[in-house]
Amino acid sequence: MLLNNTCFEKVGRTWVVEKEKKIKIIIATIIFLALGTIFSETLLIGAHRILMHEDRLVKSEAIVVLAGSWTGNRIKAAAKLYHEGFGKKIVFSGYKLYPETFTVSLMKTYAVKLGVPANDIITSIINKEVSTRGESISNLELLKKHQIKNFILVTSSFHTRRANLVYQKTISQLGFDADFITHPAPDPSVPANEWWKLRTGQKAVFLEYLKSIAYYFNL
Repeated sequence: MLLNNTCFEKVGRTWVVEKEKKIKIIIATIIFLALGTIFSETLLIGAHRILMHEDRLVKSEAIVVLAGSWTGNRIKAAAKLYHEGFGKKIVFSGYKLYPETFTVSLMKTYAVKLGVPANDIITSIINKEVSTRGESISNLELLKKHQIKNFILVTSSFHTRRANLVYQKTISQLGFDADFITHPAPDPSVPANEWWKLRTGQKAVFLEYLKSIAYYFNL
């Protein structure tokens, strides 16, 4: 009888120990997964932040909006700045989308719908390469023509760092006496804190990294 009780006690202790081990493993797994999720999201958010550049807002002569977004976020951000008194004119260049259809027409229509007077909008058609660089040349020539020497550059958040570098370089190459600051426009198709959850976000961030690498290597 004593032997049987001892055996049961040993079995009981073994079961308790095994149960405790399993509980510890489960807890450790949960903590590991939680930390993995937290840090992975932090890294992903950081990956987007690397692509961003934002300057302190100051009043300027004009607001230059870059083409290339189909959500209207860039024009929307520019119109908001205009109404808040940060710029007297809105400037942008565009390219042909389809026969007799240009991005400037669509952008201007939306800007007017958002309350920007048509006579405060300055536009042109890009006759250079269709790229951020080609667009920078077209916009800067347009600014020079209208004797505008300081402006706010507006583009989607993930595009701001490269755009800022491109405009600095183009201004230097053209010998244009101009100052500018860069302002990010939140993009619903590439949300800063969860871009990886959308295919549009994944594609945009991936391509922007490739384009940034190409820019640094002068490709």
